[in-house]
Formats: sequence, C-alpha cells, structure tokens
Amino acid sequence: MKVLSFMMHGRFAHFCAPYTNVYRLTQPCPTRTAIMGFIGSVLGIEKDDLRLYQKIQCGVEICSEYRTVSMPYLTRQGFPGSAANKESSRTSVEVIVNPKYRVYITGDNELLSEIQDLMIQQQSIFTPYLGLAQLIANTYFQVSGITDGELKEGVDCEVNGAFIRGVHGELDFEKINEMPNGSKLRITEFEGLSGIKSPRDFEHAVFTVNLDGGAVPIKNAKNILKISAWNKNVPIF
Repeated sequence: MKVLSFMMHGRFAHFCAPYTNVYRLTQPCPTRTAIMGFIGSVLGIEKDDLRLYQKIQCGVEICSEYRTVSMPYLTRQGFPGSAANKESSRTSVEVIVNPKYRVYITGDNELLSEIQDLMIQQQSIFTPYLGLAQLIANTYFQVSGITDGELKEGVDCEVNGAFIRGVHGELDFEKINEMPNGSKLRITEFEGLSGIKSPRDFEHAVFTVNLDGGAVPIKNAKNILKISAWNKNVPIF
C-alpha cells in the first residue's frame, strides 16, 4: 500500500476536548476528523462531504515541544446583524503553542497524488486551520514523496504517533521501565474522535500519545503501518 506524509503546523492550535465548555481544553494532537477536515480544505471538499473517510486512513505524530497557554476568547450568541449578536461573553481557550504534526495518510492512490500535487504547489482551495477557524495553518506543507508501506499485525514494536489502546495494541510497560534515565516517556491519554458515519454520527476512542514525540513500545500490535523507507511504524485509523 502507498503512503504520503505532510506537516500540519502553525502559530497556535486548538482541538476541542469533548465535554468542556466554560474553559475549553484542547487535545494534544488532531484526531481523524480534524485531519480529514484539513485535507478537505486543501482539496476544496465541504465539511459535510464524508467521502474522504472511505478513501483514506491516517496517523499523526507530534513533532514539536508540547506547550499550551490560555488565550482569552470572546463569544457571541447570534449571527452578525442580529440583536443577539450584540451580547457577548468572555471565556478562555487552551491553545497549543507552535504546534507541528507529521500526518501520514494511506489509501486511494489517485487521491494521494492529487493531495501531493496541491501541497507541492503550496495550494489550498479553502483556508486550512488548526482546530479553530481563527487559527490559520501554515501552508508550507513539507509534503513527502509517495512511498510503500505494509501492515504489521500481532508483533511487539515501537510506534510513532497517537494510537488507540486495544485497537493498535497495549503499552509494553516492561520495555518502558527498562528505558535508561533521561529517556522516560511523557505519555498521556485523551478521548478524541476516531471517525464519523453519515449523517454525522461521531465515533469516539481513547487515544494514547507521547507528548515528547518519540516512539512508544507496544505489544500485540495491530493496524500498524510499517514504512521501511522512513524507519517508521505508524498506527493508522
């Protein structure tokens, strides 16, 4: 199977954590819906068009120091020009500072080539953003060539990027504890969107990710894309 990678990055990002309202928390990295929305903006696909979900799978790896700050945010209740729009409330949003993610996608070969061509030209039909429309993404996509990948099943390995425990495998704590001093992993878990079915029926999963971006040892690995050319094992969803 063929695989393509590119960078999602910018000054700030916010990927809304479910069930937060007064103070809006962020997930540490984009999950499938955010990634599909980003790719859809490049291709000019409307958000209610779910074709991408059937054509490609993805994985995502943190490639920068993970740091967040609180950003003031002004919300309005109605549409511009309406009476309700004059009423506003101040809240705060947790944003990721200088986020940088390596995204891996595999699937329809013609679609991968189309995405690659647009990204090489630094073109995007719609404006790509990082979770919120106000947080515009950098359009220097740093896209790779298209290379080969193969699925790994039922093995122990180190994986690069966010993974779903039980779907991609389980943490290998024995190997984690054997890691030398100074190489401890900054692992966290978060609930995120793993997919969507028509008509916008969202699917949730609990993701695990290393905030420092390094590889994480897991056992009984499944749905792992081995990319020999880049020496990567990427969980895909």
